[in-house]
Amino acid sequence: MHRLLLLLLALAPALAAAQPSDRPVTRIGQSEQTQSTAPGYYRHHLPGEATIQVQVEGTVVSPGLYEVADETDLRQVLALSGGPRIDIRDRQNSRRVELRLVRPGEGEIYAATLTDAAADPVLIPPLRHRDALLVEVLDKRRFGWQDAATVIGAAGTVAFLFQLLAGGN
Repeated sequence: MHRLLLLLLALAPALAAAQPSDRPVTRIGQSEQTQSTAPGYYRHHLPGEATIQVQVEGTVVSPGLYEVADETDLRQVLALSGGPRIDIRDRQNSRRVELRLVRPGEGEIYAATLTDAAADPVLIPPLRHRDALLVEVLDKRRFGWQDAATVIGAAGTVAFLFQLLAGGN
């Protein structure tokens, strides 16, 4: 008992120096009351932390509703969702991953490619309760020699049919 009192007295200055966060607290302690085990609902925070809920949709490994600590940023939520679902790429494809952050009542507040977001994370706005993160993987196929051969073959077939029709009259 005496040791506990000494420990509390030693920690008192540190506890008094703690400053409250400037961010609004939206959901303190509500997650501990949630008993949901529904698929698509993920909790990633410590008990008692202020939390926000962010919907992650699109081409991610684990889309769904994420309840995370309110200090969690967009890149961390993207990592928690497993990141973009990317298949094996061949040399003919050019791929980019687009991120869009949508806020209720405000619409789209942030849009960037994953490369741009990683290069300049300071521009990413902080997440708020009920934000939605949309992830889209876009593949653009380059015109290659196989495509050229297909076009040449189709043009040759049309020319051959035209010659047959023109010569048959």
